[in-house]
Amino acid sequence: MIHTRVLHTDGTCRTDIPAEELHPFVEDQRNVFWLDLESPTPDELSLVGGLLGWQHLTIEDVAKQGQRAKLEPFDSYSYLVMHQLSYGGAPARLTSDEVDFVIGANYVATVHYVPVPSIARTLDVAHQLAATLGRGRDYLLYTLADELVDSYVPVLDAMHEAVEDLEDEIIANPDQSLMSRIFEMKRDAVSLRKIVSPQLEVFSRLTSPGFGIIGEEHVVFFRDVHDHLIRVFEAMDSYRELMSGALDAYLSNVSNRMNEVMKRLTVMAALFLPITFFTGVFGMNLRETPIWHDPLFVVFLAGMAIATIGQFVYFRRKGWA
Repeated sequence: MIHTRVLHTDGTCRTDIPAEELHPFVEDQRNVFWLDLESPTPDELSLVGGLLGWQHLTIEDVAKQGQRAKLEPFDSYSYLVMHQLSYGGAPARLTSDEVDFVIGANYVATVHYVPVPSIARTLDVAHQLAATLGRGRDYLLYTLADELVDSYVPVLDAMHEAVEDLEDEIIANPDQSLMSRIFEMKRDAVSLRKIVSPQLEVFSRLTSPGFGIIGEEHVVFFRDVHDHLIRVFEAMDSYRELMSGALDAYLSNVSNRMNEVMKRLTVMAALFLPITFFTGVFGMNLRETPIWHDPLFVVFLAGMAIATIGQFVYFRRKGWA
């Protein structure tokens, strides 16, 4: 599906013009337009790529997906790759979806194969979009990139909440299944770093003088996006530290529980030690058996009971049992 938003030179804004009819707007660079390709077919990509003069490498990258964040300049356009983040499911996992930007002389084209809420919001607000297009294609690029980066914050908040819930479970019941969840969440942290770190490099290049995409009057906005990415990167590092702390807490809690079990087993063994001693001594040294009729047998049993109870009281006072 192809969505189009075109701002004419007379200030009027037209929406959803068929791609086949865009050629006059492409020729007149005084027009500013935005094409949003949502789950495009190969024919739609070929149509738009041919209309806007994209090289076959760009069309191939857009079609295949799976690219890391990057910025590639071409003769008549630049190709930018960013990612959308989402966090959810059962159990919750981090997922990322590629969002491609092609920035030409008077247009921005976005390509994505899953719904992107930030792009949908921008498409729906028609009056704000007209004002955005009126400030040029670089300001349109800033609006889209800023919305996309701002959507990272709720994802990071959800991931931090998941870590807090995990820590509560570790304290309450350090089950074996928590280990797999911890390592899954640590893998999410690694994936997040692979997504955010290249985007920092991309926006550093975008805001560098003389790159050619961003006008001087709009550089400050892209620096703001870069600052947001830095804050996301810092929050990501804190998430990684929380995960490392959660793993340490899990291993420590499991070790403490094992120590408690071993302590109880040791107490049980200690309680039976004097009984074993008495039965061993008398069992090896009696002249005749059985001795049930002997009054000393009752004394013998009472001595074993007193020794066991005395040990137990002593252990309780020491906090060992």
